[in-house]
This record gives sequence, structure tokens and C-alpha cells, in this order.
Amino acid sequence: MANTRIKRDLEDRLLDRVEETKERMSMDNPDALAKKERVAAFRDKWANSALPDLPGGIIPGFHLCWLSSTNTYDSIDKRLALGYEPVKASDLGKGFENLGKMSSGKFEGCISCNEMILFKLPEDIYQEVMRLLHLEDPLEHQRNITATVRGQAQEGKGGRSILEGGILEMEKEASKANSNIRFQ
Repeated sequence: MANTRIKRDLEDRLLDRVEETKERMSMDNPDALAKKERVAAFRDKWANSALPDLPGGIIPGFHLCWLSSTNTYDSIDKRLALGYEPVKASDLGKGFENLGKMSSGKFEGCISCNEMILFKLPEDIYQEVMRLLHLEDPLEHQRNITATVRGQAQEGKGGRSILEGGILEMEKEASKANSNIRFQ
């Protein structure tokens, strides 16, 4: 009899916590609203707000990105060797005359903002690189993980791996991966 009372108490406390959480998360609750605003502020803090936001497709057939002239690990010289080209003010056409341009040096006349310089990469190369880095490589890592877990589960004495359910889900998701994805 004591066990059922304890169980009921636990269930009641759990239901109370669920209700408190729902109440906190409702839009009427100022604490929840403040939390959501704080999270949004953090997102904005790390957003690319210091650099001019250029519309997509402004240079047809090219992907644009800002590269740092001070980054020694991911240097502009490395990117030039990979096919990136600096964007000149004339490449952007009318309406973008007010963007900053480098007045001297190796990238004179190129669009810049502080230590950042605007570069372009042919869209087909960009899509190929993004597909490799953000689709194929992660899928390969996922396949290696599932193969390792399956191998370890089979080494046991016929027992099922605790991770089996998650591994099956990973395999299902990997098989659904679409190689026709376009990256922005």
C-alpha cells in the first residue's frame, strides 16, 4: 500500500512540473518571453551584422563570401589557389557604389569592409564543395559509426546493442539523404 502512495506522489509531482514548464513556456508568461528574447539577442550577437548584406544572385553564376585578410589558418592565398576571385566594385553594377573599396595594395579596387574582402567562387564549384563537406563527409562518418556499433553488437553473445534503435534511425536517415540538395 505504501508503494502505491509513493508512486502516486511521484506522478503528482511529475504532473505539477509538466504544468509549470508549460506555463513558463506559454507566451503569456513574461519569464518565458524574456528567455526567448535573450536567446534571440544571442543569435543576433553572432549574426553577420557587421558586414554589408548583399542579395543572392547579384553576380549570376557565382557564390559570394567575405574572407578575412588577417586569418593565417584560412588565408586568402589558400582561397585564391582554390579558385576564389576578389570582387571588384565594377562586378556588382549600379547601386553598390557606396560599398567600401580597398584603395591600395594587392586588392586595390576590391570590395572590402574592415579586414574583410568580398570574394566570389563559381556556383558549380561551390555546390560541389558544399555537397562534399556538408553531405557526403557527414554521411560517411555516420556510416562508419553505424558499422562500428553493429560490429560491436555482433561480437557480443547474440545480445542486442543498447544503441540499436538509434543506429537503425541513423541508417534510415542516411538512406533518405538527397544528393540533389542546393546549398545557399
